[in-house]
Amino acid sequence: MKDTFFKIKQIAGLVVFIAVLSVMGMVTGKPLMMLAYAGFFLLMSLIVYLSLKNHQRHFEVVSKSNKTLRTIMAVVFMLIAIIAPLLIAQYSEVISLPESITAGAAVGIMLGITLVFIALILLAVYLINIKGQTVANRSIGYISFFVAAILPGLLMSTVNRTTMGIGSVYYVAMAVLILAYNARNLFCYQD
Repeated sequence: MKDTFFKIKQIAGLVVFIAVLSVMGMVTGKPLMMLAYAGFFLLMSLIVYLSLKNHQRHFEVVSKSNKTLRTIMAVVFMLIAIIAPLLIAQYSEVISLPESITAGAAVGIMLGITLVFIALILLAVYLINIKGQTVANRSIGYISFFVAAILPGLLMSTVNRTTMGIGSVYYVAMAVLILAYNARNLFCYQD
């Protein structure tokens, strides 16, 4: 009975997770995009599930794994995480860029900010979860996570101080965080 309740909670959590992330489609101004976002995140969740399905569960050790497939998926997830903010800014109304910035400068700035954000998050995960034996490592990890958490809102507040503008950039940051974290887990997975 406990196992069944656990599975029900997992499925309900996944449904809520996809529903919350699909709300990002509403900020584009087109309600139909909500279904597109839901489909995208459902597909990504399915890919992660299928790639991790045959790996260790609880105390059961599974020896077979496909390292090449995991590496390819990690690279794909990381590339999507890096270019997602750029695509969202270019093809939607979610992130409004100032008119004074040229297209080339916008691409460079957004790619740079995205890479810094991903690096800060992955550094925080590494220092807290892997090298977290000392207080200094954990402290630096939490500071890194704090800086990464305020970076999107701080940068967006210089362009658009509305609640919708700052909230939208955090939806994008959450998608980047999830994709980058899953890419890291797929790449660093150990049998």
